Amino acid sequence: QISLLSLRTLATALCLLPAAALSAPASFLAAGEPPVVVDLRPREAFEQCHLSGSSSLPLTSLRARLFELPPPGEWPLTLVGSAAELETARALLLPKGWEFEERHADDSAFWEGAASESGPDSAPLLRPNAFLASALRQVDLPEAGAAIDVGCGSGRDAVFLAQTLGDTWETIGVDNHKGALERAQRLADGCGVSAAFALANVRKQSLSDLTERPISLVHGCRFLDRPLLRALPEVVAPGGLVVWSTFLDGELPPQAPPFRPSRRLQRGEMEHLFGESRGFEVLRAEEGTLLTRGVWESAAFLLARRTR
Repeated sequence: QISLLSLRTLATALCLLPAAALSAPASFLAAGEPPVVVDLRPREAFEQCHLSGSSSLPLTSLRARLFELPPPGEWPLTLVGSAAELETARALLLPKGWEFEERHADDSAFWEGAASESGPDSAPLLRPNAFLASALRQVDLPEAGAAIDVGCGSGRDAVFLAQTLGDTWETIGVDNHKGALERAQRLADGCGVSAAFALANVRKQSLSDLTERPISLVHGCRFLDRPLLRALPEVVAPGGLVVWSTFLDGELPPQAPPFRPSRRLQRGEMEHLFGESRGFEVLRAEEGTLLTRGVWESAAFLLARRTR
């Protein structure tokens, strides 16, 4: 017989396994999404010959530029490099939750028949969180206004919004971490997009203070502040969108932050906050998982449009 204690021990052990050992998070990407191919070799080797559509990110720069990679575990990823380069990258990336296929560039058989090219052109690395990408692919965008990425961190999602929405929009990333905002600005500059980044505490400051334009899109990922969410019906312009994903209070005790129940949603909470009585139409409300400290934890995902 298996005791209740044994079951709990097994459940805890499963939660502590590396991300690759767990079932993958709910995939919000289309089937057959092409992988992001990252070439770890020195730039000179990349320019001599590389896979078509690949991105150059030399191993010597990898640690400093991790924030440029797609979010861990959410997009198909392929690494190209020598055996030694792949080994070093593996030691850095796997504990942080990235999953990837490997291609050994020092194996001549690898290049035979592969679509390759030469020259300096490197494909864009940037990918947002998968739910945001999926949501904007399916929905009609509102009239141009301000798009605010709450808790933007190092800027992946804010820069993606600026790229997707274009210059007729004002894209603003807001965070209370100065170092993250500096990385976000470098990312925007490197991608050639116009995005503003504001150092602010949104728990104490209204989003309306960040812009004079109508707020037509608000996005948040891995962030929860209930007063802010309750205020969004007064902040988001009619027709505007809310795209939000954050951690959910699941059936098992959390094995990684956030640990406090107050920092996790209850089931159905987002649908209540953005239901018809609040002037919104819920377009998508789903459950899945988000990565935190190398562990996949329960999460809720919402896409809603303000109707009045």
